Amino acid sequence: MKHLNQLKAQSFHINRFGKVSTPFLFYYMQEIAWEHAHLLGFGFDHLREDQLFWVLSRLLVKIERRPVWKEEFTLETWSRGTDGFFAYRDFRFLDANGTEIIRATSSWLVLDLETKRIQRLSQFKNFPAYQESVVGSNAGKLESPVSADELIYTPVLFNEIDINQHFNSGRYLERINNSYSFDFHENHELKELEVNFLKEGMPNDRLAVKQQPLNGAEHLCAVVRENDGAELIRARLLWKKR
Repeated sequence: MKHLNQLKAQSFHINRFGKVSTPFLFYYMQEIAWEHAHLLGFGFDHLREDQLFWVLSRLLVKIERRPVWKEEFTLETWSRGTDGFFAYRDFRFLDANGTEIIRATSSWLVLDLETKRIQRLSQFKNFPAYQESVVGSNAGKLESPVSADELIYTPVLFNEIDINQHFNSGRYLERINNSYSFDFHENHELKELEVNFLKEGMPNDRLAVKQQPLNGAEHLCAVVRENDGAELIRARLLWKKR
């Protein structure tokens, strides 16, 4: 069963080029995923009753074009079932003519609220059967970036903490996006994004972004915590020339 939202690119969703920003593409998907999970009986409140919670583990997004300011578009999502531990969810952004402009797949885990142990999804009744992804594959496991550049750590900010008292997943993407210079963004636009969410960021953390260009278009990034050197997320970014 697909779930649809009719959306409009608002002024606070867009970047300096008048297009929906990468973090807001993520926030659209995050919100509709939570909304649909609730309708299916697997939402935030349902899991909290059993001391469980959802965490996003992996994400793969392919962008043909972004919605522009004031543009109306449709975001649709559906559950692709589970392989036992991962729950898979796909997304499609469609323009007013029904043309697909963005597609994405995501992999989620359910954790115990106290122990943080991964729970098998076989405990959920009526969970949808596994289906193949609209992207053609599931998001994969990423390598750690390698860089000799000095890392610049900054504190976690109040607005970066979510209702689970962790660093919000979309804020990682903001940090990565902001780690690139104005000049780079003037000349490049993101066409593909793959992310592994690895560890929880906390309010007292100090974080930095590590970058490794693999070639002119493809980069690896990680958000690194200062006190233990842990990588909280890894990302692969594929850029195109503007």
